[in-house]
Amino acid sequence: MKNQIVIYADKGVDGVSLKHLVYSLKQELNPEMKIKRLDARSVIEENWEKDTQLFIIPGGRDVFYQSALAGKGTDKIRSYVKEKGNYLGICAGAYFASARIEFEKGTNLEVLDERSLCFFSGIAKGPAYGVGKYTYNSSKGACSALINWLNRPLHVYFNGGCFFSPSRPSEAKVLSCYLDLPQPYPAIVEIEHGEGKVLLSGVHFEYLPDLLDRKDPYLSMIYSDLEKANSFRREMLCDLLKRVGCLLKASI
Repeated sequence: MKNQIVIYADKGVDGVSLKHLVYSLKQELNPEMKIKRLDARSVIEENWEKDTQLFIIPGGRDVFYQSALAGKGTDKIRSYVKEKGNYLGICAGAYFASARIEFEKGTNLEVLDERSLCFFSGIAKGPAYGVGKYTYNSSKGACSALINWLNRPLHVYFNGGCFFSPSRPSEAKVLSCYLDLPQPYPAIVEIEHGEGKVLLSGVHFEYLPDLLDRKDPYLSMIYSDLEKANSFRREMLCDLLKRVGCLLKASI
C-alpha cells in the first residue's frame, strides 16, 4: 500500500489552515502514513506519485495555486489521480479543482475565472454565506457552518468557502450539504476521475477547536459550537480519509 500523503505547501497556502490540517491528519493516521509537504517546483519535477496515497491542496488563495501549477503541475496531478491516485481540495483547494470560480462577485476581491485542474466541471461559488464578509488574513468572515454528515447535523469551521454548482446533475456525488442556507447547496462532493477519486470541500472539516485563538473576537463566538461537535467532526474526517484509502490508527 502507498504510505505517503502529499500536502501542497507553497505561495498562497494559508499557514493556519496548513497547521490545522497537519495536526488533524497526525491525530487520525496510522504512523505508517507519512506526511510530505511539496512546493510547486517539487510537484512538477519530483517523482512523488509512486508512493502517494493522497494529494491535498489546503485553504489559502487559489490564484497563486493557478499561477504556480497551471500547465505542467495540473497535468501531472490529473494524471496521478487518473492512475489510481486521490485528491483532496479544501476551501481554496476546492475552488482550484473546479472548472470555474465565482468568488466575491461584485466586490474588490472578485475572482471570476476558469481553472485548469478541472476535476469538477461545474462552478465553485462563494463565499457560500454571502459576499462582502470575507477578509484575507482575518477571521472576520468566519462562522460555524451547519452541514449534514450521515444524516446528522454537524458544525464545522467555515471562512470563505464555496458551494458546488454542477454542470451535469450526475457528475458528482454529494456527501454533505449546507443546512443553514436558503437551499441545501452541496458542501462536500466526491468525484470519480479515471481510476482515482476526488474529494472537494467548501468547509474546513480539518479545523481543531483547541487550535483556535479564543482571544480573537470572531473565533470566540463560534468556539462553543465547534468544541461540542469535535468528536463527530473527527468521525467525519476519518470517514473521508477511508474513502481515499488512507490507513488510520483504528485500523492497526
